[in-house]
Amino acid sequence: MKNKLIPILLFIMAFTGFLSTQILWDSFNLNAEQVDQDKQKHSVYETNFQALKLTTTKQTTIQLSKLPEPIVILNFWASWCLPCVKEFPSLVKFQEKYKGKVRVIGINGDEGETALELIRKTEAKHHLNFESVSDAGSSISNQFMINTYPVSIIFNRGKVIYVNKKIHDFMNPEFLTLIDGSLR
Repeated sequence: MKNKLIPILLFIMAFTGFLSTQILWDSFNLNAEQVDQDKQKHSVYETNFQALKLTTTKQTTIQLSKLPEPIVILNFWASWCLPCVKEFPSLVKFQEKYKGKVRVIGINGDEGETALELIRKTEAKHHLNFESVSDAGSSISNQFMINTYPVSIIFNRGKVIYVNKKIHDFMNPEFLTLIDGSLR
């Protein structure tokens, strides 16, 4: 009886080894593809950063490539987006901490005739200390391939250093270390 089980056990062990190797290989290839896709997206983001000229809801004209602050954060948000609203307190604290060194610009995706009114209400309600741009036609979001909110793209002198595609704690010590290191 023992001799009959040995080939079955050997087969199970070999098959398990094969499956494990295949899973690891596929995982490696997916990660490599993701890195390539991220590099391509970052290249698009950086090209758009250099060319983008924005007019905020306060009628301020901003050309990203000419901003004096070395760090620029494009924060894509909408008034109806609960994760966006949840990250505002940390984003406001972050902007206070790095005033003059970091520029946060909100890109708002609210649609319709009331978009500006919704932006202004949200800015007042959450005491936003950064300017926002209305992207009611989604032209900016489309340029940056944004299809969900919130998304934050962090640039250092026009180069992407960090992209976050979910709710983010801007006062997270690891994130602050990244920013402090980039400002040196």
